Amino acid sequence: MGNVLLTLAVGVAVGYLFFKLKFPGGLIVGAIIGVAALNITAQAASFPGLARTVAQITAGSFIGCSVSREDMKNLPRILKPLGILIAGYLVLNLGAGFLIYRISQMDLLTSLMCCVPGGMSDMPIIAADLGAKVPYVAVLQFVRMAVGVGCFPLIIAKVAGAKEPAAVSVPPAAPVPAVPASAPAEAPSKAKGPIVILLTMAVGSVFGFLGKATGIPAGTILFSTVSVLVYKLVWGRAFVPRWLKRTAQILTGCYIGCAFGRQELADLRYLVLPAAVLLGLYLINCFFMGWLLPRITHLNRAEAMLIATPAGASDMALISSDVGVDSPDVCFIQILRMIIVVVCFPNIVNLVVHLFG
Repeated sequence: MGNVLLTLAVGVAVGYLFFKLKFPGGLIVGAIIGVAALNITAQAASFPGLARTVAQITAGSFIGCSVSREDMKNLPRILKPLGILIAGYLVLNLGAGFLIYRISQMDLLTSLMCCVPGGMSDMPIIAADLGAKVPYVAVLQFVRMAVGVGCFPLIIAKVAGAKEPAAVSVPPAAPVPAVPASAPAEAPSKAKGPIVILLTMAVGSVFGFLGKATGIPAGTILFSTVSVLVYKLVWGRAFVPRWLKRTAQILTGCYIGCAFGRQELADLRYLVLPAAVLLGLYLINCFFMGWLLPRITHLNRAEAMLIATPAGASDMALISSDVGVDSPDVCFIQILRMIIVVVCFPNIVNLVVHLFG
């Protein structure tokens, strides 16, 4: 328990420092750096896996209560950018994997699994099942996740003209039918009061843990999002305050930082070139999608680059508003992208290895 509290204290302190410096995604980035430094220097970082689930539930609830009836009507329009994004990621995954295989000592399976843009906690486990070298996969997946969360939002904020958003709030969708028309309008504060927050988080938590129990990839955030969305559309009120979103960012950063220890640091010296190649190709893909998607879909440049950012769905859901993008399309595309990648890409990689390995 002492190490957990120390980890949390370091994550909060360094995360708050980065936040005050106005670094995009500063709470997550600062917590990752602080906890990773603690783990490397003192091997004293420890954080329960439950924290990741709590962060995903909070992110899912935050997404769900930001979606309106009009957004639901427009959901079919995300299919086109999603299809283009998945096709681009598949080409990138295979191309980068073969290139890393040629320039490193890794086998083809490990090289390809290092490039799969799935969850950092999921890919090493799947890699072990397939017979890849798990340490290499874990390190490169961590580097992808850390850079995706820490650097890509900063780049997007600079090149896409994003700006700090206003405070997020979710107004009532419509008056509850049972209330007479002559009744006075409900005070805005009640729509964001503690009871509304508790009910919103209760719905998100129950269904989030249910989603986790199903074993579906990204089930926690997916079930939380859908349940809070339905709850909001039916009940008319749902709200997740900004301070709760920031708490989730700290928890996420602490969890990720604990995965980085001395061995991972030592392994990086052998993976510098593969990591540079992979991150460079991801960055090129991010800029390419930022150029292509605004020309053929409804997404603007910042939204297109955010959906092409190789980070976790819950992480990007929490960070997107920090760079001035509050579009639910970005959040849902990231969630669907994660599900498709985790379910399909390892099987494609396995097939490619059997054909060409």
